[in-house]
Amino acid sequence: MTTSLAKRSSGPSVLVIGAGIGGLSVAIRLLAQGHDVTVLERAPHPGGKMRQVFVGGLPFDAGPSVMTLPWVLDELCETAGVRRADLIRLTPLDPLCRHFFADGSQLDLFNDDPPDGRRPSDAAWERSAEEIRRVCGSRSAEQYRRFRWHAARIYQAVERPFMKSPIPRNPLGLVLQNRFRDALGLWRIDAWRTLWKALGSFFSDERLRMLFARYATYSGADPFVAPGTLAVIPHVEQGFGVYAVDGGMFRVAEALAELVHRLGGQIRYGASVDRLLLDAAGRRVESVEVSGERLSADLIVANCDVQQLYERMLDGTRCADKLRKRYDALEPSLSACLHLAVATDAQKLPLRHHNVFFTNDYRHEFAELQSGPPSDPTVYLCNPDFAEDSQRWFFLTNSPALPRRESPNESATQALPWNDELIERCRQRVKAKLARHGIDYSQHVRAEDAVTPQTFASLFPSSRGAIYGLAASSKMAAFVRPPNVLPGLSNLFCVGGGTHPGAGVPMVMLSAQIVAGLIAKRFPSGQRVAESLQTAGSR
Repeated sequence: MTTSLAKRSSGPSVLVIGAGIGGLSVAIRLLAQGHDVTVLERAPHPGGKMRQVFVGGLPFDAGPSVMTLPWVLDELCETAGVRRADLIRLTPLDPLCRHFFADGSQLDLFNDDPPDGRRPSDAAWERSAEEIRRVCGSRSAEQYRRFRWHAARIYQAVERPFMKSPIPRNPLGLVLQNRFRDALGLWRIDAWRTLWKALGSFFSDERLRMLFARYATYSGADPFVAPGTLAVIPHVEQGFGVYAVDGGMFRVAEALAELVHRLGGQIRYGASVDRLLLDAAGRRVESVEVSGERLSADLIVANCDVQQLYERMLDGTRCADKLRKRYDALEPSLSACLHLAVATDAQKLPLRHHNVFFTNDYRHEFAELQSGPPSDPTVYLCNPDFAEDSQRWFFLTNSPALPRRESPNESATQALPWNDELIERCRQRVKAKLARHGIDYSQHVRAEDAVTPQTFASLFPSSRGAIYGLAASSKMAAFVRPPNVLPGLSNLFCVGGGTHPGAGVPMVMLSAQIVAGLIAKRFPSGQRVAESLQTAGSR
């Protein structure tokens, strides 16, 4: 039996699959447009990959740890008729990150002063330039200034046509669908050389090349093959600021879920979507099967990786076959091994909120990532309690995604190489890295736990543990990434970090903005939804 969503307004009814940040954000925008929205979430809580776990009785953010581009969150809250500051409080970090190099040197980077990335100036990033001069010399400081102007120009070129607009199927479409000035700016995005090569043209100091190459991992990419366009990420951080969220990053998910309810939407937890059932023509989703129950709605928005759609929800359909041919051979992004630890007597350690401990040989680290966790990994440490005596340490080291399963019937754990021995080996590598900088892990840690690629694979089916969807390691990554509208299905839309415009909390929220805009354009107020779907399906 198929159950239709109860009408609470005159607008179309929408089912959102997944209460991750993308699903919650698009639900808020569609509710504000007057749609009936129900969110289906298989977990017992909101957030998706922005989740919370407990170690030693303390809550840890076990997902995103960096909040940037606050204007994106501000605009989302304004759409719902509330002020962001009334729901989510942000505190700018100073410094934004402390970097520890293998030679023993330390370097801090700072938020620009003021953090207004749309109006770059030498004066705004002077504190970071002076710190680089102190550690690396005057030549490096001048090189940093040139690099920041380069990164700022990339941001100016991509903000409107990439970050705020649907992606066409090829670069020519990108030129045709944008204003002449925007299209002209796309020649400056440095997509035809790798990020590592681009950084080599700016920095003579290897430490700075490693520092800014690490930003490629924010999208799970390898800086030695990823496009130079990813130089935009450090400008996003420094130019617009890095912020701590009062109550932790999970507070963002909680607040967005509150907004969904406040606007009249529903969130059904423990609701795992098994299949999407299509109409006889195979051109639209007719209903959604949830634990044996069938729900119907006018529109479906999927907040999940595209692999889940063609491996599970649409398996056996022509649409799934097309998606499989297009995406199945593409490489997944990086995964990660997390070590979560409660530390005491740690107030005097030289740590800040965000810390990075670099390897001695960055190229070797990424070569090893082709087959397993690196022997000398770069270690990221998020330490939100750095000013306190008792601290929560969140360590992240990059790992490859899990091997492809040999057959569809193979369970999610059969092909996994992770075991207690490998987890302990990775923990020892973290401890060794800290010891090089005078930090005795065993002396401070009182409770600990680990999260592996196997954990991610179990939580997010079909992901192989990849945190960021498909790898962004190609010159055409923007056009290879799944679009927000899947061709062939007139009422199915995609949102989240695995689709356009990419990974990261603000990008996921912008993905929701794009989807809501597409729906508003395709189904304007007063137009009958059935007629709209019929017209779209016949194209």
